[in-house]
Amino acid sequence: MKTIVISLLFIGLAYSQQQQHIPWPSFADSPWPTTRGDAQATGRSQYIGPRTPNVIWRKDMPFGIIHGPVIGYNDDLFVGTRAISPSEKNYFYSINKNGNDVWTFQTEGGRPNLAGATIAKDGTIFFSSLGYLNLTGGGIYAINPDGTLKWRNEKFVYGAITRFIAVGKDSNLYLPWFDTLYILEEQYGNIIDSLPVPDFGNHEIVFSTGGDTIYYFEGRIGTQDPRKLHALSLNGELLWSVEVFHNYGTPLVDNNNRIYFFGHDAAGIYLYSFNPDGNINWKYQLDDHEFYENYSSPTIDINGNIIFPSSLYLSNKDSGYITSIDYNGNLNWKTTLGHYWNDGAFINSGLVSDAEGKIYCGSTFGTYFWCLDSNGEILWKLDLEGYEYDTSPAINSDGTLFIGTHLSITYQFHERNLIAVSDEGMSVDDKEQEMTFRLYQNYPNPFNPATHIDFVLMERTNVIVKVFNALGQEVKTLVNEEMIPGYYSRIFNGKDLPSGVYFYRLNAGSYSETKKMILLR
Repeated sequence: MKTIVISLLFIGLAYSQQQQHIPWPSFADSPWPTTRGDAQATGRSQYIGPRTPNVIWRKDMPFGIIHGPVIGYNDDLFVGTRAISPSEKNYFYSINKNGNDVWTFQTEGGRPNLAGATIAKDGTIFFSSLGYLNLTGGGIYAINPDGTLKWRNEKFVYGAITRFIAVGKDSNLYLPWFDTLYILEEQYGNIIDSLPVPDFGNHEIVFSTGGDTIYYFEGRIGTQDPRKLHALSLNGELLWSVEVFHNYGTPLVDNNNRIYFFGHDAAGIYLYSFNPDGNINWKYQLDDHEFYENYSSPTIDINGNIIFPSSLYLSNKDSGYITSIDYNGNLNWKTTLGHYWNDGAFINSGLVSDAEGKIYCGSTFGTYFWCLDSNGEILWKLDLEGYEYDTSPAINSDGTLFIGTHLSITYQFHERNLIAVSDEGMSVDDKEQEMTFRLYQNYPNPFNPATHIDFVLMERTNVIVKVFNALGQEVKTLVNEEMIPGYYSRIFNGKDLPSGVYFYRLNAGSYSETKKMILLR
């Protein structure tokens, strides 16, 4: 019996939960060389992102941004377009970290760039642009660091509609194309191999940490296609396959080659963890009526916690959530971002985590971009001014966060839709304002039946937040405890109260402030 216990303990210790960056010799040694950050699609940055919603610049990108930006050498940004150009040309951009244009490359057609870029070790930028039904324009592009064309492969005229171009450790490009995996060599873009495989359905390829195995989903959203997760060797040998209904999001691979993704069966909806041999490790079941969105993906932080978005479809209780579970699939915390419709708390993209475990995510409805700390507290939210967010942000080595947004594919007049957020760019006045007690106006307002009440604390103190009716009678105590400095958000639910004017008051040490809100049914 003792021998068995020791053996099991050894096996358990072999899987360390601590996560480290996996060096990828074919990628640029830059802060964010591909849309999900690395070849394992972890969505994890090696750097600390902003703790405040301090916008240092916004840039007009007239055709919008759906994937990216990514960050290359010299901290330059690279990003493609979302909208159709009225001319026969579309564009791919290089922008420096201050928001100034470095160069603009014109593609061979007016349709958008619907695959995120990947930057190679030598600085080559790979991206995909859509062509037309008459098989003109579009293809896979390789651009030199100075913005000149290195090569273009026109076979892929419809482009690769994925979040990034997959590049192996061998520097070859791995492109899923219906039921074929094409392998292109990096220098000239020639096809060196084509391997028949189960239908990709325009899913991304992610690599094992050693680069010798690729993982991808079979089956297309909205069809009756089989839904499977496949593991292939680089020569196309099917190593294993598991049948599981899944979403369209990118699977995540951790340091131990465990794979994480959303899926469901007849019994429930889950975040799955699979071992590298194709056997299930655990599955975390979402609550009743809770669901994943089609393109949502988890991230994994430095401590092995897996954080993911979800939604609740249930009448006026519709909500958007961010949930953190530990490496063994146990709940750490769950945070409500807000009402699904009223607050736009609809996360249909991949989450990103930084070097201290903060989480970044944005609304597909175009309302807010959020930052949560490692304990699930909402640190800040940024108004996206109605623009939709469907991608992954990028974090620079100096801590600047870059966010790309867009409207529809036919809208060609985007403004202020590439956003740079940084603590370091704050003015002295901004920093002084940030380090004060503050009570924010609730949102939404008017509300029915729930609303968010946010506040900032500058020091550790006893905190009381209460809600009163118009007669001054207390109806709810939201907070009554000692709290540390930071941003906080609490939800007030007035489901059992009549319509009318209400007041909420923050008392923090000697600081006190009261604001008005309206419950309107």
